[in-house]
Amino acid sequence: MKVIYSLHALERMRQRGISKELVALCVQSPDKKEEVGGVYRCVRKINDKVIVVICRQEDDKIIVITSYLSSKIRKYLG
Repeated sequence: MKVIYSLHALERMRQRGISKELVALCVQSPDKKEEVGGVYRCVRKINDKVIVVICRQEDDKIIVITSYLSSKIRKYLG
């Protein structure tokens, strides 16, 4: 599935030092995936943190809305 990044997502990824590869890995193989109102929250554990990616699916594309890192592993994967 093709991953497309919104301008907002690219800006936040740059600010937060998150690579496209890490976001794609999280979206394509999350530890946890939840749907809320047509939008997905994908979470993947990376070392002592989690990456959280908010995205939506359109046909055969995944559109990344934003992403961030968090140290609150239990909150997202508990």
